[in-house]
Amino acid sequence: MSFRRIACCVCSIVALGGLHVSAGFAHAESGLAVADHWAPPTREQLAEELTAWSQITNAPSDTKQKLLTLWGEDSETTLSLRDLLDQSLEISSVDIWQQLQAFQDTSIYQGPIELDPSNPDAWPPGFLVNHAKFVYGKWLAEKGFYDEALKELSEPTPDQVVDPAALLFFEAACQHYLLQKEECVGTLKQLLARSEGLPARYLALSQMMLKDIEPLETDSLDEVARLMRDIERRLDMGRAGKKVRKTEEDVVAKLDKMIEELEKQRQQQQQQQQSQQGSGQGSQPQQDSMPGSESGPGNVDTKEIKSKGEWGNLPPKERQEALQQISNEYPSHYRRAIEEYFRKIARDPSSANN
Repeated sequence: MSFRRIACCVCSIVALGGLHVSAGFAHAESGLAVADHWAPPTREQLAEELTAWSQITNAPSDTKQKLLTLWGEDSETTLSLRDLLDQSLEISSVDIWQQLQAFQDTSIYQGPIELDPSNPDAWPPGFLVNHAKFVYGKWLAEKGFYDEALKELSEPTPDQVVDPAALLFFEAACQHYLLQKEECVGTLKQLLARSEGLPARYLALSQMMLKDIEPLETDSLDEVARLMRDIERRLDMGRAGKKVRKTEEDVVAKLDKMIEELEKQRQQQQQQQQSQQGSGQGSQPQQDSMPGSESGPGNVDTKEIKSKGEWGNLPPKERQEALQQISNEYPSHYRRAIEEYFRKIARDPSSANN
C-alpha cells in the first residue's frame, strides 16, 4: 500500500472535477428506537447490591467487611458517589485499580479490563466492574484509543454507571470517529432524548455530531477523508497492522471507483460536445427541398488515464494546485488530511511503499 498513491488519488479526483459534497446538515429520521428512561443508580440501590454480593461471594471476609462498613447506613463518610465507588474498587480489586492508575499516569494502553475466569471469588461486585469500565473507557476516549474505549463503554448500560450522560456521550464520540453511523445515531438520540438535563457541552457537541454524521454517504469523498484521518491516527500510535492495511486498501478502492466514475462522466460530456459540434459543421443553411450532406466526424477522443503507478509522480506544482483546489472547494479537514500525507512522504520517502 502506498501513501503517495492514496494522496495522489485524491488529487486525481479533484483534477477530474471532484464529487459533490453537501455542506448542509439535513436531519433525517433514522427509525431507530430510542430509550429515554435512564437514570444513574442511587447509593441505596448500590448498597443493596453490595449486601447481596457479600452473601454469595467467597471473597476474603476482610474485603467484604471493609466494603459493608464503607456503604453502611451508619457510615460517616462524606465521599461523593463517584469517590465512594473509586475507593470501593481499590478495596475490592487491587488489580483493576492498579490498571486504571497505570493508564492515568502513563497513557499507555495495556489491555482491556478483564476478570479472571478461573477465580470468580476474586471478582468485585458487578456495579464496581461497570464503574471501572466506564472510567477506563472515558479515559481511553480522551486519549484517542477509540476502538479500545468503545469496547469498555459498550458493556455498562446508562443506568449502571454514576454518570449516564458521560457514558453515552463518549460512546457516541467513539462511534462518530470510527464512522459507525447507525450506532452513533442511535446513541446520540438516546442521549438527546434527555436533553433538558444534559450539561451544555454534551448537548451542543451531541447535536453537532448528529448533524454531521447523518448525511454521511458511503463511498463519498467525505468518508474517504475521514478514513484517511483515522489511518493517520493509528500510524501515529505506532499501529500498522492488518486493520490499518485493510483500511488503506479500502480507501484506494473507493478512490479508484470515484476516478472511474468521473472519467466516464468526462468521456460522456466529450462525446456530447463532439456530437453537437459535428451536427453544426455545415457552413450554409440547407435548402428546404435538399437533403443535407454534412455530418460529424464520428470520432471520440478518449481521455487517457494515467496508470496507477504514475499517480504518485505528480510534479510539486501540480500537487500544490490540487491542494489549493481542495481548500477552495471542500471543507478544511480534507486539505489537512491530504497535506499530512504529503508531509509524511516528504519526511520519509520509504513510507510510500509501506
